[in-house]
Amino acid sequence: MKKSSLQIAVCLTILLAGLFLYSYNQKEMVVTALGDSLAYGLGDTNDNGYIGDVQHRYETDTDKELIVHDYGVPNDTSTDLLGRLKNNEIAVKAKRSDIIFINIGTNDFLKSTDHLTKFNQEELDKNEEIYKKNLNQIISKLQNRKNPKTIYILGIYNPKVNDKNPVNEAVLNWNRSTIEVTKKHKNTAFIRTDDLFIQKNKQVYFSDKLHPNEKGYALIGERVYNTLKQNSDYK
Repeated sequence: MKKSSLQIAVCLTILLAGLFLYSYNQKEMVVTALGDSLAYGLGDTNDNGYIGDVQHRYETDTDKELIVHDYGVPNDTSTDLLGRLKNNEIAVKAKRSDIIFINIGTNDFLKSTDHLTKFNQEELDKNEEIYKKNLNQIISKLQNRKNPKTIYILGIYNPKVNDKNPVNEAVLNWNRSTIEVTKKHKNTAFIRTDDLFIQKNKQVYFSDKLHPNEKGYALIGERVYNTLKQNSDYK
């Protein structure tokens, strides 16, 4: 079983590398961001969010243009995102992009918690099943079999990660479920974010109790961009 999982991971990495290399060799790369307030960049006074950070890093390193279509909507759940993909403009632009970033699940998770301090396990399990079903459909709708896209799903995080409360473990379990979904789809990978703010001063990296500020988004942007670089022969 371990050997099989490793082989799958290697194959996925090679495939993603090929897709990113193709985009890297073009004069420009097109990215579509979908999801909630984190895709939108809420909390960043410059309105760039982590996508803006990725764009700056890419254009600085390659001297090429990164075209961004950002359809992030604050407060959206996975059910909302699934509904928005019925919009032909959004669906078409996403499918024509070289890379798709998805931030979704935080609001699904928050529906079962009380200010990220406690939660109802039965309600959380119910919402998690809805989320996984929606995420499967979202990826299926976005993926083009004839011209595969690289889809990255960003995990959720707990801004109160330093606090010893059961929500921390619930976040980890939620992200594990997301990873399970990504493994069912080709050209789809998970980007971890829950570890980025450990031992970080929340007043320095957050604009409120949930959303990062410019510095916080820069941490996410760096993680995302490094993931892109690892999936290519980028220099």
